[in-house]
Amino acid sequence: MFETHLTVAGKVLSELTRHTFPSGEEKMSFRLGARERRFDRDRQEWGDGDQVVLTVNCWRRVAEGVRLSLAKGDSVVVMGRYFVREYTASNGERRISNELDARAIGPDLAWCSVVVERRGSLAAVSTGTSAEEVVAAA
Repeated sequence: MFETHLTVAGKVLSELTRHTFPSGEEKMSFRLGARERRFDRDRQEWGDGDQVVLTVNCWRRVAEGVRLSLAKGDSVVVMGRYFVREYTASNGERRISNELDARAIGPDLAWCSVVVERRGSLAAVSTGTSAEEVVAAA
């Protein structure tokens, strides 16, 4: 089966939602809005164009990073698998939800600056400490 992968730059529109499953697996989700900006030559100014709104689902390490790093209003870049989920609402109405299972997510550096704090084995490589020392410190 084919998968559709997208990369979307936009803003976190909602509060982050955390769900922990009985297995202990964690999922973070939020609404992401990406609005096109267009230059109106007649008025000589920029204006808003069409907007795409997606539900972004984050799992495992990506979920942990999102929980520790992001908040409503942040500008982010998200790459993941796009799909349309169909469901029946509590009132019996059939609905669809445009969703993105995030494989990678980070701040949009066009709108902010960050200080990178590495986790796990990547921290050991960048700091010169052993992986065991990093795990023991966590």
